[in-house]
Order: sequence, then C-alpha cells, then structure tokens
Amino acid sequence: MPAPSRRPSPALFVLGALVLAILVAASILVGRLSRLPGEMAGAIPRTIHDTATAVSAGLTKLAAAIRSRRITTEFTSTATEVHGTKRLQVAELNQVEVVERRDAMQVFGFPLPDVVVSARAPVTFTYVLDLDGPWDFDLADRTVTVLAPPLAWNAPAVDVSKLTFVKAETSILRDEDRVVEELRTSLTAMFRQRARQNVPLVRETARRQAEEFVRGWLLRAYGVPEDVRVVVRFRGEPAAMRPAGPALPPRG
Repeated sequence: MPAPSRRPSPALFVLGALVLAILVAASILVGRLSRLPGEMAGAIPRTIHDTATAVSAGLTKLAAAIRSRRITTEFTSTATEVHGTKRLQVAELNQVEVVERRDAMQVFGFPLPDVVVSARAPVTFTYVLDLDGPWDFDLADRTVTVLAPPLAWNAPAVDVSKLTFVKAETSILRDEDRVVEELRTSLTAMFRQRARQNVPLVRETARRQAEEFVRGWLLRAYGVPEDVRVVVRFRGEPAAMRPAGPALPPRG
C-alpha cells in the first residue's frame, strides 16, 4: 500500500513570503542610503550659498539706500504710516513733583514776613522723537549708526485730583491766597522746565526704544542680517558714542 503524500504546511508559505519581502525592502533601503551622502553633500553648499547671497543682498540694498538718502524718506513715511502719528514715543517718566514759591514784600521800605507755599502733584512726562525731523543713517562694519532728532516732550500730564497746596510760612499781614494762585498759574511753565531737566534720566531708555524701533524696521524693509547692530545718537547730546547696541533680534 503506497505511503500518503505530504502537502507543504501553509505556515511555510507565509514564512517564505515574509523573508522575501524583508530581503526586497532591505535592498531598496541600501540603495537609497548609498545615494544619501552625495545628495547631502550637494545640498549643503547650496544652502550656504543661498544664505550668503541673502545676507549680501540685504546689506547691499541698505548701503545703496543710505548713499542715495532714500532710506530717510522711506523710514519717515513707513514709521508715520505704521503709528498714525508723526511722533514716536520713546520714554515715559512718572514722579511726584514738589514746587515751592517764596514771596517777599516791603511796605515803605520795611520788609513784611515772607509767605512760602508749595504745590505737590504726580506728573507724567512723555518723551518723543519727531519722525519728520532730520534722521541720518550710516552703515560701516555691519553697524548702522543713526543720528536721530533731539529728544522732545509732550506737555506734562498733571494728576489734578492729587494736586495739593501747602502754606509753609504765613503771615496775617500778607495775602496768602494771592501767592497760592500765582503758584497755581505758574505750574505749567515750571513743569515744562522740569521736563527739560529730566532728559538725562530718560535718555538711555529712549535710546534703547529708538534702537529697537529702527532695528525692527530694517528687518522688515531691507531684510538685513540679524547680527547687524544699531546705534542711535540724539542730536545735541555729547559727541562721545556709546557701545554698539545688541544684535538684531531673531525673526518671528
């Protein structure tokens, strides 16, 4: 009696198909990996070349605009359009101001007692730059030097709700209310003068704000490289230059 024939197990067919698929996938992967170093080697020089070209183009465009003085017109026009005003606010100072007035008087050559009154109030001083004023730009050694208009200021804002008057020295022989009223009417002029005196307190803050504004504008308008520095000087300040400001911030 003949022996029964053996049929191959279905599991063997599945195993063989799986091994064949692994071998085909491995051969395809090896082929792609062999071409990868050459492709990367070609891509790196192209990336470096494109970056260098963009940096050079930004600086060249900026230098040409500065030489033709077109940059000043573009800067003023763009800044005015963006802010909707011709003044750029660069600093704000809040402090309590105390103003004293001493009033002396004589009658027939005889001095009367002095009257001394003082006014005390919180005042906000706002400092600005005139965008229509003279702005000069210069580019050298990857540093943009800006000669900006002198610092100016808006009318000081007085918190009248907290304005108080104190009579430090009085006399029944004097009209104290008149002295108080004279002090009240002179406060506006006095605070304007105080705004000028406070310029040294806000100059460096104003400088940093102006540099950030110009830096952001150069990025948008000319695409200058991010390591270009911006230094701002104000007209009328000492000629000694401060160290170059920080590099341009990364693009958002």
